[in-house]
Amino acid sequence: MLKTIPGTMLPFEEGLEQNAFAVLTPLLSVTRGLTLSQISEVTGLQGSTIQNWVKRGWVANPKNRRYEERQVARVILINMLKPSLQLETIVSLMKYINGSVEDAADDIIPDRELFNMLCQVLYLADARRTFDRDALKEIIMQVTAHYEEPVPDARQRLTHALEIMTLAYLSGELQHMAQDACESIGI
Repeated sequence: MLKTIPGTMLPFEEGLEQNAFAVLTPLLSVTRGLTLSQISEVTGLQGSTIQNWVKRGWVANPKNRRYEERQVARVILINMLKPSLQLETIVSLMKYINGSVEDAADDIIPDRELFNMLCQVLYLADARRTFDRDALKEIIMQVTAHYEEPVPDARQRLTHALEIMTLAYLSGELQHMAQDACESIGI
């Protein structure tokens, strides 16, 4: 069972299966974006790491020192994949889905929706206790069933990206479990 919302330090609670980002929506609405320290607290990342991602063009620049929904979702997505994928690979994967980080017009899916779909896939995979690639593909097809592609081949790109992201996240979780097992026996 998911203990935290993937990519965050926030507890995963029942009812978040299809909209995990909803936990952050009220805070984003009231504050008109998160500060760097708030994103750090939510994700467990150092502020300098997030700033570095902005400088490298992996996350859009904040406006008035506030990170809006799109930027927060991007930071969380990168954070949840970095234990098992190189950052450059994650960035390439994000470009494959949504093109330029500064231009939402070329996105095939908003980062928030991508994050929610990925969390839904992970929740269903966890509930079914499956790591089988074919079973994961079936779950992805189920989760993306109502997706309306804005351009030809968008669905195919989305399903490929979700498969890679799911496998990467699960791989990171397995690596973490292996490390915990080693530490439990003093290795």
